[in-house]
Amino acid sequence: MTSTALVFLLLGTINAILAIEIKVSVDNAQLFTPTAWRNKLYYVSKPSFASFADANTWCAQNGGGYAAEIDSTEELWVLQQYVPSSKLDRIYIAGTDAQKEGEWLTQRKQSVLHVFDWSDGEPNNTGGQEACLELYGNLQGRMNDCPCDKLTVLRPVLCEVDLF
Repeated sequence: MTSTALVFLLLGTINAILAIEIKVSVDNAQLFTPTAWRNKLYYVSKPSFASFADANTWCAQNGGGYAAEIDSTEELWVLQQYVPSSKLDRIYIAGTDAQKEGEWLTQRKQSVLHVFDWSDGEPNNTGGQEACLELYGNLQGRMNDCPCDKLTVLRPVLCEVDLF
C-alpha cells in the first residue's frame, strides 16, 4: 500500500469517526446540496429573503448556522467553487460597512473582514444604500455590495455552521 493510499484511508477513518459526533439538523428540501471544508458545513438556502436579518435568522433556524463569514483566501476559494453549483445569481453572505463606509465587519461578531474578491466596479455603494455583502453565483462567486433590506430582488443566503 502506498503512503498516499494509507493517508487517505486514515483520513477517511477519522472523518467517519468524527461524523458520528456531528449533529447538524437541516431540511434538505430547503437547501442546495451542502459542502464541507475543514470544520465547517456550508449550505445555500432555497428560500430567498428581502433582508439580511431575515436571511441570517433562517440560517440559525435551519442547521444552527449563520451567514457565511469569509475569513481566509482559502475559504473564499472553496466557496467560489461551491456557489456557482447553485446556479443562483446573488447570494447573501456576512459583511456590512453600515457603521463606516468601506470598513467591512461581520454582523455576528463585528470582526473586521480582510478577504475580498470584488466584481468589476465594486464596491460602489449605489444610491448610498449598499451596506451588505453578496456573492454573484453566476460570476464565479465574485463579491458585490448590496442593500441590507427592502430588496426588490430577493436573495438566498450562504450559511455556515461549525461542525466541531
